[in-house]
Amino acid sequence: MNITFLLNGESVDLTGVPATATLLDWLREERGLTGTKEGCNEGDCGACTVMVSDNGETRALNACILLLPQLHGRAVRTVEGLAEGDALHPVQQAMIDHHGAQCGFCTPGFVMSMATAHANGATDHDDQLAGNLCRCTGYAPILRAARAAEPAPRPDWLARDRAFHLPEISSGGGGAAARGADSPPSLPAAPRGADDLAALYAAHPDATLVAGATDVGLWITKQLRDLPRAIFLGRCDDLKTVDVTDSAIRFGAMVDMNTVRDTVAPLHPSYAEMIRRYGSMQVRNAATIGGNI
Repeated sequence: MNITFLLNGESVDLTGVPATATLLDWLREERGLTGTKEGCNEGDCGACTVMVSDNGETRALNACILLLPQLHGRAVRTVEGLAEGDALHPVQQAMIDHHGAQCGFCTPGFVMSMATAHANGATDHDDQLAGNLCRCTGYAPILRAARAAEPAPRPDWLARDRAFHLPEISSGGGGAAARGADSPPSLPAAPRGADDLAALYAAHPDATLVAGATDVGLWITKQLRDLPRAIFLGRCDDLKTVDVTDSAIRFGAMVDMNTVRDTVAPLHPSYAEMIRRYGSMQVRNAATIGGNI
């Protein structure tokens, strides 16, 4: 599979990307960006947190269970890409000023979750940082640093990351838009919509449909399973719709659990609170309602 994405402001083009390649391994082993740490390798500890922007929105995600094909058309920011020249990102400076690091292993992940919260203007820090674990129990200074960074201006690169997009072509090498009408579809692929997906799935009914990969990622990192035929659904924006009417709320299968929570909160606060206890911020940013049914 061929993919294009933005990494710390620079365009990256990769060819022949296997379906099981994780962003964490690629960052550390291929790019030498070792600030992103491997702790649990199953999306629990948050040491591998990165910032991903797509369709004008920015989310914190776990790089250990984020597969490279999922990045097609997105902007990725790691801890190495937060500073602008010699000026640290506000949350990095706040962590220094408030002595937020002890052993330091968890620090990059905390910084990335804090930077994402800062980008989104979020101040519910207990929730924003719930997916990051500090075994030194240094949470108090970390929370003080998060609060101290709140009023600081956002970095200039954030707008560029959020504006990044690819032309309405390419499904990463496998969809109808990327092949001739008479050519057989190939996998792995990232279709651009439901019609493209239908054609691929009809040709490959035994393919694994990969949505947020919060479970599939563990098949790879813990069970060491292969994905010989995979279809990545992240570019199917027509499966991410939310329709609220007087009688119902209709969610597309690719709507993530945080969007579900935000949508139902004004109508059913208790249900939204239950969803808050579902995984972490990073997991809810990836996990989809369809993938959990």
